[in-house]
Amino acid sequence: MRKGKFGIVLCFYPIAAFAAVILNSPLICAALTAVAVFLEKDDWTGRQTVQAWMASAVVYFVSHMAAWLDMIYIPYISGFLSLVSSVIFVLIYIAAIIFSVLSIIRVRKDEEANFPLLSELAYRIYGQRKPKPVVPPMQYPSPYSMPQMPQQPSPAAAQAPQQPYPPQGAYPASPAPAPQYTPPMAVQPSYEAQQPLQQPQEPGQDSSNS
Repeated sequence: MRKGKFGIVLCFYPIAAFAAVILNSPLICAALTAVAVFLEKDDWTGRQTVQAWMASAVVYFVSHMAAWLDMIYIPYISGFLSLVSSVIFVLIYIAAIIFSVLSIIRVRKDEEANFPLLSELAYRIYGQRKPKPVVPPMQYPSPYSMPQMPQQPSPAAAQAPQQPYPPQGAYPASPAPAPQYTPPMAVQPSYEAQQPLQQPQEPGQDSSNS
């Protein structure tokens, strides 16, 4: 929480000012507003105390409206006007108490009091404009974009059995090595088998006669 020039927490002034509204003490509320505006000179503190001072002034004015009406005596009308002013005072005073309690809760969190009808007026007194809440823009779908249809699996994929996934943390077993195929060795015919057998020649015979 921020502190002012006198070492007092700045949220003390608006809290005490709204408490004065609840107790219907306009003089105390005006004194706190004067200290916050002219001595502390803090914009946030001044705006909140000004709201409390205006609420206190409204309650004070309505509370004395019946006394002012009694000064003008009109037969059969003065009593009715006094009753109406009393009812109006009670309603306004109850509303001021409720909004003052809500303002105290907000001010304790260093937020704006947001007293109805008086918050914007306090900004104007300080020559400022109350910021409006930013509303995110709504995104509309393009009229030319086609809606995406969900993809359906093919009949073959639907009929294929689904293989279960191995459990997490377990490594799949290494496949057994495939047997190596060794081609049979070709039997080469011997050189002697390729040559025809020659009959032995008898002595005295010419090889040409054979």
